[in-house]
Amino acid sequence: MERAEVVIIGGGIMGASLAFALAGRGVRDVLVLEKRTVASGASGKSGALLRQHYSNRPEATLAHRSLQMFKDWGEIVGGDCGYDRCGLIVTVATSGPDDPNIARMRANVALQNSVGIRSEVLPAEELRRLQPFARFDDVAVGAYEAESGYVDAVAATRGMMDAALDRGARLREGVAVTGLRAVGGRIDGVETSDGPIDASVVVCAAGAWAAPILATAGVAVPLDPIRVQVAIVNSPDAMPRGGTMAYVDTSANHFCRNWGPNRTLVGIGGGEGHESVDPDAYDERPNPTFPARALGNLARRMPAMAGATPLGGHAGLYDMTPDAHPIIGLAPGVEGLHLCVGFSGAGFKKGPAVGQALAEQIIDGRSAIVDLASFRLERFADDGWLAPWSEHEYVLSSDFGHGF
Repeated sequence: MERAEVVIIGGGIMGASLAFALAGRGVRDVLVLEKRTVASGASGKSGALLRQHYSNRPEATLAHRSLQMFKDWGEIVGGDCGYDRCGLIVTVATSGPDDPNIARMRANVALQNSVGIRSEVLPAEELRRLQPFARFDDVAVGAYEAESGYVDAVAATRGMMDAALDRGARLREGVAVTGLRAVGGRIDGVETSDGPIDASVVVCAAGAWAAPILATAGVAVPLDPIRVQVAIVNSPDAMPRGGTMAYVDTSANHFCRNWGPNRTLVGIGGGEGHESVDPDAYDERPNPTFPARALGNLARRMPAMAGATPLGGHAGLYDMTPDAHPIIGLAPGVEGLHLCVGFSGAGFKKGPAVGQALAEQIIDGRSAIVDLASFRLERFADDGWLAPWSEHEYVLSSDFGHGF
């Protein structure tokens, strides 16, 4: 019977990053199982914005450490991940100079600065100076990250996997995990479409496909596979030829980034159009009415984009948890089974550091770079998830979907 020291389920950014980190720490036989091809799931359809803006220390730390890896990709991983340091602006609804979200943003940026993130709170007039084609009359301030931007999601995921293979990890594409095998409260291996594989450590990084796999070992995870659309549009002549900064714009309810020369990717944070689906049978095309709706939101921030022409788009998947924060760490009741799921549409930017942190937990018993306790699955059983992740969480004007 085939055997591996560690089996990783899922060939997205999490699985690739973990394989890279484990192999780099000397784990001799790491096997990644991917039911289709590397980056064919949520990772390959990610907008891959590199936002570091979080209201809690663990996720801010993971985002920042990941950004450092994306910046130094050629030296650490090898090749080119498409890192574009265009800068990024985060807005939240701030109706006036005394709006409580302003104090929250200042506190959050101070937290981010404390873990090394280059972020600053700028008044609306400074934001207009940075982006003169944009209007900011609906916000008093915004957070600006000079080093943030985006990467090429497919190139980064495949590049990380290739680097893991160079370190000695193995990859089998086209192999679906159909179940987990546990004996006496300990993981013993996996069942696959290609036959059983023995392993004393199994990591589930299967995203929206994770819940039914984990259920075979009696582990219930509260994951809701959500279909999320993005549109690709051209940039009218009135927009700068060099593109714009990336935006995570909760006030106008959209996110956007450059998508090649004179093109923009735009999505809507949450609400209408986000629907629960079967991850094996969902429409990967955007709805016919979606591009116009997304452009309408984008034009609230950049009026000239009202004249943009939709060129296409796609729909991907979020694996949403009830609190929109991930589940990372040991599965309760099954020794040797680790979870790396539920990133709720905000995982790609943290992927490289999540792989490093989880590798540390698997090998050393704990992560040295970040305390993973906040991400435990048990929080949903003891109602721990109902408590705010931060005393400085924002009151958003719309259901944005992503967690801060």
